[in-house]
Amino acid sequence: MLKLIFKRLLWAFFLLFFSSFMCFAMIYYAKGSVVFASVPQGISLKLKEQIERNLDLDKPLLHQYENWALKALKGDFSYSLISGEKVDAILKEKLPYTLILGTLSFGILFFLSILLALLCVIYKDSFLDKFITFVTMSFFALPTFSLSLLLILFFCVFLNIFPSSAIADIGYEDDILNRLWHLCLPVSVLVLSHLAIFVRFIRTTLIDSLNQNFIEAAFARGLSKKRVYFHFILKDSLGAILAYFGASFVSFLMGTYIVESVFSYEGVGNLVIKSILFKDYPVVLAILCFSILVVVFVNLLVEIVCKMINPRFANA
Repeated sequence: MLKLIFKRLLWAFFLLFFSSFMCFAMIYYAKGSVVFASVPQGISLKLKEQIERNLDLDKPLLHQYENWALKALKGDFSYSLISGEKVDAILKEKLPYTLILGTLSFGILFFLSILLALLCVIYKDSFLDKFITFVTMSFFALPTFSLSLLLILFFCVFLNIFPSSAIADIGYEDDILNRLWHLCLPVSVLVLSHLAIFVRFIRTTLIDSLNQNFIEAAFARGLSKKRVYFHFILKDSLGAILAYFGASFVSFLMGTYIVESVFSYEGVGNLVIKSILFKDYPVVLAILCFSILVVVFVNLLVEIVCKMINPRFANA
């Protein structure tokens, strides 16, 4: 187990170095400037160059990246080029909102996927199986951005049921119910946009387990259908299901950032989109490092759990 953790930490360090450098290079050569975030775009070229010079943005790519990397290794992610605030302070303010949205959505997606997949397997090839497949695939066919706008149009504009933006109404920031009300649409988009592929995978995995000899033996012993499905089939498939959820966490995290941007949810996603547009590289790179560490941690945790619940994964 210690060897596994050590290997994953080495892999995480390599990913942090490689991804941060590639991301920095793309921001460096992208069009635009952080100057346009705080001053009108009618600014003179001379003044623009002077501001960039004051921020050390006129230095070569490797020189700028080296300065950032040396500070980051010491835990100092520098200051935002837009607001001038410490990046650590900005992330400390924004991260809890993203963690709440992502954790809640991922938990609902996990349990709902298993429930729907079980129904599809129990009533295989029935109308219910085909109906669940049709509905989930319909939402999956829509991009996350389009699905978000569609739900906003229907539930916020036409029906005026849910709020379309922010984390809470003004003056209700400490009201938990009001915050949950604002989470309804973002969570729904994240769940619906990923539900189809997870349901299909879990359905296929459960069917593979259903066709094994020990399952047929369990039915032959006269065990109840409920016990066979939940105690034998689901337990046998749980390792593969968790592994797939862990492998898909990257796309889920990126989807969370997009949803936050559409719904103006004051989390990391909304911040990173704005920072990329205005080339605020200290903020972008800090969020990138956080995202990589979260993905590595989730996959490591999933791998450890898989080895504990299913010995077959021990040599995988």
